[in-house]
Amino acid sequence: MTDNAPTLMEVYRTAIPMRRFEHAAAVRECSEAVVLRAVWPEGREGWGETLPRKYVTGETLESVIEDLRERIFPAMRQGGAIPRIDTDGRCMSAAACALDVAQYDALTDNPLAGPIGVCVSGVLGSADPARTVRKLKHMRWFGLRDFKLKLGFDGEVDRENFNVVSLRLAKGIKAGKLTLRVDVNGGWSSDETPARVDELKQYGVCVVEQPTYCSAEELVELSARCSLPLMADESLVSLADAEALLSAGDKVWWNIRISKNGGITAAGALAALAAESGIPFVAGCMVGESSILSAAQRRFLAAGGAGAKFVEGNYGRFLLADDLTGKSLRFGYGGRLKSIRGRGLGVKVDPEKLARYGLLAHTGQLRA
Repeated sequence: MTDNAPTLMEVYRTAIPMRRFEHAAAVRECSEAVVLRAVWPEGREGWGETLPRKYVTGETLESVIEDLRERIFPAMRQGGAIPRIDTDGRCMSAAACALDVAQYDALTDNPLAGPIGVCVSGVLGSADPARTVRKLKHMRWFGLRDFKLKLGFDGEVDRENFNVVSLRLAKGIKAGKLTLRVDVNGGWSSDETPARVDELKQYGVCVVEQPTYCSAEELVELSARCSLPLMADESLVSLADAEALLSAGDKVWWNIRISKNGGITAAGALAALAAESGIPFVAGCMVGESSILSAAQRRFLAAGGAGAKFVEGNYGRFLLADDLTGKSLRFGYGGRLKSIRGRGLGVKVDPEKLARYGLLAHTGQLRA
């Protein structure tokens, strides 16, 4: 066993109640995650978290726990890097994220803690347009200027949601003070997408995220038929996906999410590739992340993701009924994010909260 391999692991399955959140692919009232505690030689302890989504990477809570136990930790014992793809080509990026974040927490003594210049966006998603309006009002009162609207519900709901949001943001968008983007979560077909994008363009929408579920290569082809840039989310999981998207240039933006893309290390590599290739990218999140992943996102933004065009995340108690850390991280007025002091992630998991919302799924001493 090498020095970079942990000697002890504890894998928890957690569930925290949250405010109802809806989009075309899912409805959530509880945030379910896998949380990992790992200990390295000399007693260095690190915490990681991941929120697998089957429709994103093909992973589930159960598969993540199994992959950590049966594949990822054994690979670390053999002295390899954290694997993000199984030997049969199956994606394990969400599982890898849990260990990558824990390793960062345990072994990073002097993380970058510079200012974070990009502000958090408000995300709107509801099958009830009246609720969408209420949420938008609250977000504007709190000084948010960038907004993402979830589409992909039935046609009438989408029209009402878009009309009420675009009407209230129109003056600010025209003046260049506000922005609006839409996320379809694969709710449209490739045939209907170009015409729908044309309709959105006249209202000042800046980008359309994942209009249909497709491969990276198919999204590149679709972007050539659209009058607005598209954004790859589910179509951007691996480095191979990113390399395929490069041919579209800035016609396809990237949504980089730490949990989806395999951890801080892999997300940083994607951000660096996007920056050097002139491709706009978003530092995204999985809905319901605890402050473990919120802290990881701030570290990512301070280190290599500062060039993000938009940020989604650090919602903390705005969405969750509680958190797993002593202090719950969330953005401040106007969506501003403060850098975090201290080593590692800079947050501490509260054992009582972990016991309240978590269930130990596996524990093991790792030996050479």
